Amino acid sequence: MSERRIRSALVVVNLFAALSAFAGAVGLVVGYMQIPLGVLDTTPFTDFTFPALLLGVVVGGSALAAALVALFGPRTLTLFGQWRFDAAVSAVAGCIMVGWMIIEVAMIGPGIWVQAAYFVVGLVMIGLAVLLQWAESRPVSRRPSVTSRHHLA
Repeated sequence: MSERRIRSALVVVNLFAALSAFAGAVGLVVGYMQIPLGVLDTTPFTDFTFPALLLGVVVGGSALAAALVALFGPRTLTLFGQWRFDAAVSAVAGCIMVGWMIIEVAMIGPGIWVQAAYFVVGLVMIGLAVLLQWAESRPVSRRPSVTSRHHLA
């Protein structure tokens, strides 16, 4: 798979994750998701306001940042050794999504298929970030041109 296709897929998945998190956050605050407050009995929360803010700002914001960096941000800025900035930001956003789902299941228990689906979305974000890193870090092999072969002879 080419770097361009990997990057496009990563942007789409990150935007999907961001928009879903924003919609979920609004749904929790406004109440159109109609989740009973009893779900929060095993958590430190009394209502959905703080979890919704975390979902929207942390999960959605990191996924949106990852999409924007993959689209417009620097690609050659290295962090932590060989990791490219755009791949690293997307991997972090994927880890945040996976972490969110693990914490949600730990706090309220497994209950709906959406938990597993978004856990997989987070893993896809991480996997695509690794593929992007690998695609960008491979050396480009260049065949000698006819002119350069002529000068070598």
